[in-house]
Amino acid sequence: MVPALRYLVGACGRARGSFAGGSPGACGFASGRLRPLCGGSRSACTSSFDIVIVGGGIVGLASARALILRHPSLSIGVLEKEKDLAVHQTGHNSGVIHSGIYYKPESLKAKLCVQGAALLYEYCQQKGISYKQCGKLIVAVEQEEIPRLQSLYEKGLQNGVQGLRLIQQEDIKKKEPYCRGLMAIDCPHTGIVDYRQVALSFAQDFQEAGGSVLTNFEVKDIEMAKESPSRSIDAE
Repeated sequence: MVPALRYLVGACGRARGSFAGGSPGACGFASGRLRPLCGGSRSACTSSFDIVIVGGGIVGLASARALILRHPSLSIGVLEKEKDLAVHQTGHNSGVIHSGIYYKPESLKAKLCVQGAALLYEYCQQKGISYKQCGKLIVAVEQEEIPRLQSLYEKGLQNGVQGLRLIQQEDIKKKEPYCRGLMAIDCPHTGIVDYRQVALSFAQDFQEAGGSVLTNFEVKDIEMAKESPSRSIDAE
């Protein structure tokens, strides 16, 4: 039995108890296609959750989505202090879908980046989220940079980045007429996407699976609760 994390609300009103500092009308609407927040298949604004995730950015929403899809029997809530989701770093980054070429071979970061890029393209296609797989060139403009470029190319191959190739000056001009260089890595799997749209889609998946999202709900304090006594399966 997972110990419940309680935040004790009164009909979606002001929070009190372990998570202090919510605001009246904490059940608001997020921009995008989301249903009214504090929803899901369970009763709106439940008084306790098995798991609570603080922060409605893309990391929190992706985590919440993954948890509820793997553990549908758990009640899971996401708390966001702003009136909308994903309005900070998630909505103000460069939007690059990185290919994984720069990371140390065999590292977890390299594996997750390569796999994550492929999964993100697949997810955007499934959900109709606009993206552009525009690719990029990594260019050596001086002779002394060529060995480092070749080393980076080999690293990308070791990481399993698809479609990499070394190109010369003529091909550089064909791809990017205003780019000048001696040699370049053509990396076609790099792309761009609006990560806020992705995050809002994660939130919709989460709610449709039964999760609850509360906006205008700032967590100002967390207290350590006593551990619940363990119960055997037979006792249940």
